[in-house]
Order: sequence, then structure tokens, then C-alpha cells
Amino acid sequence: MIFDLRGKAFASRTSPECLAATTGPKDKESEAFKAMGKAMTHNIWYHGLMPRDEVEDLLRRDGDFVVRKTEFLGKPKFTLSVSNKQRIRHILFKCENNKWFFRDIKRSTPSELIEAHLMMRAPVQSDGTILERGIPRPEFYILHEHIEIIKKLGGGAFGEVYTGTWKKKDGTVEVAVKTLKGIMHKKQRAEFMKEAKLMKRFDHKNIVRLYGVAPQEEPIMIILEYAAGGSLKSHLQKDKSVTTDRLIKYVIDAARGMCYLSGRQVIHRDIAARNCLLGKADELKIADFGLSVADISLVKQNKLKSMPVRWLSPETLRKGEFSKKTDVWSFGVLTWEIFMRCASDPFPHLTTAEAKAKILSGKQPMDPPSGTPPKIATAMSICFTQDPEERPDFEALFRVLAPNEQPPPPMDMWDTYVA
Repeated sequence: MIFDLRGKAFASRTSPECLAATTGPKDKESEAFKAMGKAMTHNIWYHGLMPRDEVEDLLRRDGDFVVRKTEFLGKPKFTLSVSNKQRIRHILFKCENNKWFFRDIKRSTPSELIEAHLMMRAPVQSDGTILERGIPRPEFYILHEHIEIIKKLGGGAFGEVYTGTWKKKDGTVEVAVKTLKGIMHKKQRAEFMKEAKLMKRFDHKNIVRLYGVAPQEEPIMIILEYAAGGSLKSHLQKDKSVTTDRLIKYVIDAARGMCYLSGRQVIHRDIAARNCLLGKADELKIADFGLSVADISLVKQNKLKSMPVRWLSPETLRKGEFSKKTDVWSFGVLTWEIFMRCASDPFPHLTTAEAKAKILSGKQPMDPPSGTPPKIATAMSICFTQDPEERPDFEALFRVLAPNEQPPPPMDMWDTYVA
């Protein structure tokens, strides 16, 4: 890769006008820079805060290009990413005396500079790299101006979740909007976008659906299906009239959703009632893929400090391992939560250290709550099989829970994922 860093050499000669548009207080974009980025959203080739590796997947032919926003030396910058001779160049826009340029051609705005290079076929680098085709934003990119935030639902370490509306060409859709909190750095933005990239693979009634992302400006947003029934945990805590049959349905819904994910080589890593939502037909939907990984059979994590110990498998606590089989263990804990009606966290009378010791004891870590039907109790029990090799996978578990229903087919039987 070649990254043109010559913008640094021009810093001392940058005019006040350009300085206002490209810099600002530490960790904060200037209003001029924000306005310029917003103006560029009407160009299909402007991808906003799209991570570098995502962009490189789009540029396949010589002359393919996009413009995106990045950070350089702690400041927001516009970058041209262009393919030439099977290599991707990432070239910083330079600004001097209120004119934007790469080499000799200068224009008043970044958009005008790109249009000039396209019309004149003028190289943007001395090696002859030219611009041929602006690559449009993916279809699942949504403009901020098409999203209206209505009400805050909750928040976490990295952002907040709101209800809102998405204005489409054919009408308005009620949505949930997950925002990235404040001005985040490259790594945090990449993690946020990674969650969206994973979720766009999914299309299943028991998985929260991703409509799109809005990465062109801050705050970056993930636009999700609105789950009208709200949080499963809150619902079970508040509504004491939920029947046993309804609890069974929630468990089967969750198993169906996890069977679907498992068939797509996804490890969720955070299966719990707090990460399940309810749709308008009271169907359970698996949500929150912030810790999830795909296309890998085993993940090792040395530090478990921030992980929810009470939901973790023995092999995770011993060796930091996560797999589809550790998701099965966590599903057993979710089943316990559902039939406890989320009255408490798992191991309610134990400290975290005592709960960990119980999980590692080699014995059944918890008994089914009083009133749990035999079929559900059996499924919960086999989830807690100590040896992950002997522990059932989600397909086998689903057949126990719903013997008269076919489990969701694995990915290679009906679709293929292309990054």
C-alpha cells in the first residue's frame, strides 16, 4: 500500500480558511469540516467514515475510487482511495490558500477537485494514477438526513439506542437507531462497522434485522428493525401473566435463531436475556452482535475482565475459548433466565467468584427453575455438558425442543456470503 503523507509538509503554508476546514480543537471536528463532509454526501463516491479495509474490497479495477473521511495525526482528513495496477493508493487531500489539490490542479472544494480530475483525466499521483469510476456507496448506506431520532431507549459503553424513523423512497419505516457515542477513534469506528457488516448477512425472523448504516458523518449510526415488544428481560420482569406455553415459545424462538446463526458460522459470545428483544408478534429476536465473530471455529481471549462470568462456559473460564459450543452453554443459562422470568441474574445467591467455582466444579451448575416442563429441563441439562465435544450443537438442541419442525438450513444449502 502507498499512503501519500505529503499533506504534513504543507501544514506550515496552509491558509486560515483551509485550516478551519481541516482542523479543530483536539478530538473535535471543526464545523467547517463537518459542513464540507455533509455537502459531499450528495456525491455517490463519498463514503464518509468507512474503514480502510471495507473500501479496499470495493476497488477492483484500475481507476476505481472513493472519497472517505479518516484521521491523520489525530485530525480529521479527507482521503482519496483509488486502485491502480492492482494496488490501492490512499491519498490525503491537501489544502493551501483556500484551494484543494493533489498535485497541480486546484479547486475550491474537494468535490470540484474530484470532478476536475475526472473530466481532465489528470493523474492524482506522479505514477500516472487517474480517476475513472467513482464507486457508489453500498445500498445499505443510509444518509443521516433520512433518519429522524425520536426517543432514547437506552445506552451502553459505546453509544445510545433510540427509536426513530427512516424516510425511504416508498414511505417511512419505524426503526431503532444505534449511535456511536461522541467522536470515536479509528479502531472503535472499525469495531462498530464490523458489527453492521456481520448483521447484514442475516435474514431471519428470530434475528434483529439490519436495515443499513449511516457512516457519512458523526455520529455513525446503525439502523435496525424496531422490535415493538421491547426487551425480553423487561417484559418478563414486568408481566407476571406470561404463560408457560409462551415461555416455551421464547426458548424455541431463541434456539431457532441460534441454529440459524450457527449455520452461518457465527459465534455470538453474549447470549443472555438482556440481548433478546420481542417483535410485534411477540416473537423473540436475538440482538446485540457487538462481541460476535464469524467464519472462525474458535476464538481465544486472554482477558475476561469485562465478560459476564455467570453466562460463560467452563472452557471459556479456563482457557478463554469461545466457540459455537460455548454459545450452547450460554443458551442453557438463557433458558434458566426465561423460566425464572428474569427475576434475578444466574447464581443469585453466589458472588461472582463463587459462581465461577460452581461452573468449574464439573457438576451441573444450576437446576431448572420450579415449574420448568420436562422437555425444557432436558434441553437445559444437555447444554451444560462439561465436555464441549460431547455438548450438542444448536441443530441437535433444536430437534429436542421442536421435534416436529425442521431446523433452519445451514448457509451453504441456500445462500453464499460474499464479503
